Amino acid sequence: MRRHRQGLLATIGVAVTVASCATGQPRQRPLQTSPVAEGPGTMEAARKVLEGRWVLVSLNVTAEDGRAAGVEASGTLTSDAFGNMNIEVRMTDAGRKALEGLGVKTPNPVISTTGQVAIDVQQRRITYVGEGFDKRGTGFDPDLAARRANPFALERPRYYALGADGVLTLTTRHDNGKDAGVSSWKRGS
Repeated sequence: MRRHRQGLLATIGVAVTVASCATGQPRQRPLQTSPVAEGPGTMEAARKVLEGRWVLVSLNVTAEDGRAAGVEASGTLTSDAFGNMNIEVRMTDAGRKALEGLGVKTPNPVISTTGQVAIDVQQRRITYVGEGFDKRGTGFDPDLAARRANPFALERPRYYALGADGVLTLTTRHDNGKDAGVSSWKRGS
């Protein structure tokens, strides 16, 4: 009987201990975290620079063989504090012809790239992230290669620079490292 009583008391003790741990009360001790890095050269500073609405000033495209053309177009770029970026470029008929002359096929006059981006501050690079934007392993993917031939493809990282005049320049590069598409943007209202 005594053994049964000790077992019952031990079970009750464990139950009380478990119940007291699961009260749903806030932690008494704060979590150990580090503050978000601020100031020039941080991801937070880069997001703030890019954040807002931008209007296209110019768009220039260069083929891998060096042929280049200015593309008549209008466009907007919007970026928020959470890393979401939307770029929409509307080309004129002359702009589409200029691209076609470089071998870039455009099924319609609107080029739209939308998604969440990762910012690499050291390389001043913006990369679309998420499902469908990855490199799909290290093997040769013919579909990915065809998409990467387009200077506007989501799979191409964008390199950014903000000039002293406040103009934002986004550049995509060919696989050989040469500029593919260079767009200039000014802050819009």
